[in-house]
Amino acid sequence: MKRLSILFFLTYCTFAANSQKISISLFNSQKNQTFVITPVSGSYSIIAGDKTIPLSLNQIVYISRSGDSIKVRDMVSNLGTWPRVSIIGQTDKDVIRMNSVVPSMPARVYDDNLTFYVDFDRLMTLNIIDLDKYIAGVVDAEAGPNAQPEFYKAQALLARTYALGHADKHMGEGFNLCDEVHCQAYKGKSIRNEKILKATIDTKGMVIVDEEKNLIVGAFHANCGGQTANSGDVWLTSHSYLTSVFDSYCKGLPSSQWEVRVPMEEWVNFLKSKGVNTSDLTAENYLFVPKERMYEYKINGITIPTGEIRSFFKLRSSFFSIDAVSNSIRIKGRGYGHGVGLCQDGAMQMAKRGKSYPDILHHYFKDVRIINYFETIEQDSSILYIDGNVASH
Repeated sequence: MKRLSILFFLTYCTFAANSQKISISLFNSQKNQTFVITPVSGSYSIIAGDKTIPLSLNQIVYISRSGDSIKVRDMVSNLGTWPRVSIIGQTDKDVIRMNSVVPSMPARVYDDNLTFYVDFDRLMTLNIIDLDKYIAGVVDAEAGPNAQPEFYKAQALLARTYALGHADKHMGEGFNLCDEVHCQAYKGKSIRNEKILKATIDTKGMVIVDEEKNLIVGAFHANCGGQTANSGDVWLTSHSYLTSVFDSYCKGLPSSQWEVRVPMEEWVNFLKSKGVNTSDLTAENYLFVPKERMYEYKINGITIPTGEIRSFFKLRSSFFSIDAVSNSIRIKGRGYGHGVGLCQDGAMQMAKRGKSYPDILHHYFKDVRIINYFETIEQDSSILYIDGNVASH
């Protein structure tokens, strides 16, 4: 069985005890044509072909696609056109602002280095970034700025576990991960709360593994409504550590309860599309009041997965009850999201009540361990280091 994960760190990436860099494709589903680049701290240079062009802080540089090449110009002149252009920092405090001009998009700020080239009929834009700075950016995007440090530590472990477990996800495209929910949401440098980066650094290298030392699926969602879901009831694959747990911590919060009314005609048409004979149904037949999470709604001999009801009516979760009210169906729901793994609202409350990040993670993930990924790799004889990368024996 595969133990841990094999990493593929790409262009400009190193794999050393104190510095792990990873490549992230930015605006991965967009076909951006022109960016405005502005160094805001540190020291940057443009590296293109055999040229090195130093950049000043706050200098404005335009990066544009020109056929299959990259055109670079500043406010004064055209600097040149090359197949590949990199903007490389020389310090550990390098920060750069990037604003998409075509199409127009809000500016974002990134740590470390950028690389541009044309592939897949679009301007490829990679952020070559220190792993922990990337993790902090993910936590900022996924968890928001107003939580406690222990929650951020737990979320950082989930983000790091995912990143290291999926570092080869886009290997065939020339980078490690993308910046969208297909991988992990990432919108640049973590700037909204300094506690996020500190929590990430404080847990440097820490990941979550199952009993066989496999990196876990670090699933999370906004609010479980009082009970998380079994992974096998939501996804095709079941994981022993992703089993349903009762969770009192998230109850009473804004996302813990909701209500939707569906016109009776619309509900009946939905049931008919699922093969339900609705000609003799009464209000009592529609009643569905589970005491805990249920994954099937049974009516008139037909079983409908609650997940399908959620998807069709765009509900916040598949944890709900049903009854008939006047000429409509009332769906009273609990929670927000798929319900598998860590409940973010619950985890935030646990942190507020003094629980540590191991307490939080062990509450939501069963029979797992927290380990230092890089120390474990160094001790594992099944791993070889080749030119700064990792490959299996």
